[in-house]
Amino acid sequence: MAEIPITVDDEGRAYIDLAAGSGGEIRYSVALDDLADDRVPALGSIVLQFDYFGRLAGIEVLASASSVLPPALLDAASRT
Repeated sequence: MAEIPITVDDEGRAYIDLAAGSGGEIRYSVALDDLADDRVPALGSIVLQFDYFGRLAGIEVLASASSVLPPALLDAASRT
């Protein structure tokens, strides 16, 4: 299974690097805040990032990663 780098900072933001540091440039970012509702409020904190070819390269959590991501994923994350 491929290693997927995950970082979390002191403000509660997180980044899941699906491109695994391949050096590709992020070309497009799509915030999901317009999709957030009472059923899935976490969508308001998620931004999908795509590379030049339109491939999903990263997932950014803008706030409160502990309420958006599973605890096991956060336990494996690097702290910045």
